[in-house]
Amino acid sequence: MGFRKILAPLTGGPRDATVLASAFAAGEPFASHIAALFVRPDPAQVMPFFGEGLSGAVVQEVVDIAKAAADKASQEARKNLTAAAAAAGVALVDGPQMHAGGSASFREVQGRFSDCVVQAARLADLVAFGRIDENDRPDLAEAFDAALLETGRPVLLAARAPSANFAKRVAIAWDGGKASAHAVSAAMDYLVRAERVEILTVRRGTAEVTGLEDLRDYLALYGLSCTDHTIDAGQRPVGEILLEAAARTGASMLVLGGYGHSRLRQLFWGGVTRHVASHAELPLFLVH
Repeated sequence: MGFRKILAPLTGGPRDATVLASAFAAGEPFASHIAALFVRPDPAQVMPFFGEGLSGAVVQEVVDIAKAAADKASQEARKNLTAAAAAAGVALVDGPQMHAGGSASFREVQGRFSDCVVQAARLADLVAFGRIDENDRPDLAEAFDAALLETGRPVLLAARAPSANFAKRVAIAWDGGKASAHAVSAAMDYLVRAERVEILTVRRGTAEVTGLEDLRDYLALYGLSCTDHTIDAGQRPVGEILLEAAARTGASMLVLGGYGHSRLRQLFWGGVTRHVASHAELPLFLVH
């Protein structure tokens, strides 16, 4: 069945190009519909930060400035979608529609960015985000976190530069847990199309990773043969080790189970964030 609808949240900035390129690459095998979403901020949510006692003229000026900025960002987001769809050879349509070569549409809503993304993601098969750096606007990381943890949908965190080999070689980060198993099943449409599949496990001390043989047996039912790689972690962060191992295997996508808030933030938004943001050369397919 594949991924029929892929949500691509846009901001009207330069990062839209990466988000859209990744979304179109992810949807190409399935002729997916790319649903581009632009969230217009609600000025009423900004005003409390200015405190009380503002004159009506000042309030109106703030509202006008916010509206002008949102208008410009919305126009840029539309232009970015038009350019990306043309590059991908995909038809632009008014709303979700299936076309033989794929399709894309633009939708604008008003509200809080993360809330609107989560609402839209609940009826999407995959959500595409661009790489999120520490200096990016805070609501991008918040929206990514919420989409992954609250919707049950897989999230694609794009590499800095889109690759023509998207998901040709897939690495699976396996720890034997529920999240890893969920990620594998969610990514199966990509795994069965991959030219090569690698299994990466990280071991601390003498503890063995459970379920590895069961995973091989499960993948074999889909006609997949895999190569295993077990890495001794020592004292190094797991996220850093997985990215390095995936790069060594030549993977063009890493399938990874998402974790609870504290562990997820340690992996992506804590100390390892800087390494992931500055060194990751492949997209991450994550499922909570």
